[in-house]
Amino acid sequence: MKRGSALVGVIWTLAVLSILIASYAVDAHLQTRVNLYLRERVHVDHLTDAGIAIAEVILTDYTNVSVPMDNGTESTSESEIEDKMEYDRWYMEKVALKDNRECDTGAIPVDALDRANGTVNVKIKPIESKWNINRLYAGGDPNYDKIWQAILVASGIPADHEELIESIVASWCDWRDPDDTQTGEYGAETEYYTEKYDDFQRHADREDSKEYRMYKNYKPKTRNGEISDLEELKCLRGFNEFEDEPISADALLNGGVLNPDEKEEDQIHVGGIKKYFSVFGSGKMNVNIADKDTLATVPGIFQDKGNHDDDAVTNAMDLAEAIVECRKQGDSIIRDKRVSASDATGSYSDWNDLQTRVQEAVHTASGEYLQEEAQQYLSYAPDKYFEVTITGTAMGISHSIKATALLQDGKVRYIRWQEDP
Repeated sequence: MKRGSALVGVIWTLAVLSILIASYAVDAHLQTRVNLYLRERVHVDHLTDAGIAIAEVILTDYTNVSVPMDNGTESTSESEIEDKMEYDRWYMEKVALKDNRECDTGAIPVDALDRANGTVNVKIKPIESKWNINRLYAGGDPNYDKIWQAILVASGIPADHEELIESIVASWCDWRDPDDTQTGEYGAETEYYTEKYDDFQRHADREDSKEYRMYKNYKPKTRNGEISDLEELKCLRGFNEFEDEPISADALLNGGVLNPDEKEEDQIHVGGIKKYFSVFGSGKMNVNIADKDTLATVPGIFQDKGNHDDDAVTNAMDLAEAIVECRKQGDSIIRDKRVSASDATGSYSDWNDLQTRVQEAVHTASGEYLQEEAQQYLSYAPDKYFEVTITGTAMGISHSIKATALLQDGKVRYIRWQEDP
């Protein structure tokens, strides 16, 4: 019996020791992997740091590059480009940016002989292709109401719904402007929001109530200044209610049925206005990168003669499509002057260039053409704002940075920064 008990004790001791040894081994293995990950993560972070430096070199110098002229011999042009690339590692990226295109460095190895040591990729593109919403109010752009109307009608709100359009625009103006004076019948200042916010609190447990649905997004006071996130538009009176009936703020911003409580035949389907806006920018539209939908909302391209005719949208879209198509054609367009190699993208050089090329191509239903009014809203080269994306990769680990950069006085400042978005 004693010998049997001793044997059992030995077995149990060995079992416990085995478990302890195994757990120590697992811990050691995990610790080794953690240490390896941390080491590689630090390495990848260094790669993105290098990417930031590369991005800033490109941004601060892209306006200084020159593009070889096309003298009729392709080999000469290629030879000049090779010479420039020999002198400037980022020459082609700078040329792309100068020509309103996204520049992409590709995966750059830190060690050309061993890509396993990691790579970094840098992408930069101009982003002055949307309206800066913070400028579109009574204290900003004098034609803010025209631009808002074009955007709202283009998104799907019928042009003859004047009161609904007025409600949306007036409530935005009151949210944005610094004073407490209500704009028109449908505006709303802090006093209004405080009252409705309190009303919502009393109905917070009744999600099916009209009050809950109309006031659920409200804040107790207006911003009275610039917004930094377009989602804040969901807090506005004109985005949530009209004539004491709830409307969908999410649909107005992102697309959907604006008035789901109405009969199906009376429902308004909208495409969403978020795609037209940014929260920064010069107030001008870079005609060489803006998309067709946004260009169609530029005064002088969108031409509403006061009769609230939905044909204005169709005509504006025809003009905008002609602008984009001529931009795509590039060097297939015949010109009377010598052009640079960068003209293969069809970038417009100035207002006269834009007007000449588009007038020959456009065929709108009513024969509308570009109006001089559009000139003040259009630019032809990157201005100050860029989207920068940097990705460092090594040993299967990736670290990404997505930032909005402001280039001013030869220096780069980041006004938005997001890691591993």
